[in-house]
Amino acid sequence: MSNPTDHDPTENARFLVEIPDRFAIARWSRDADVATICRCILGTLKYEPHTADITVLRQALEGVIKHEAGRER
Repeated sequence: MSNPTDHDPTENARFLVEIPDRFAIARWSRDADVATICRCILGTLKYEPHTADITVLRQALEGVIKHEAGRER
């Protein structure tokens, strides 16, 4: 079946990454902010084998997370 991973119970996160046998599934609440969605997608990328170079995608998602963190200050 699937195993929930990347969830730190001490963190007030509202997302979950599941890793079934063939693909990763990212879930987030309907009211999730942009940074939470990006973190969720990043969580799936480290478990999925990719034939293409995903460096640019990873950097773009990390950039959005940093930008959103800067806006919250």
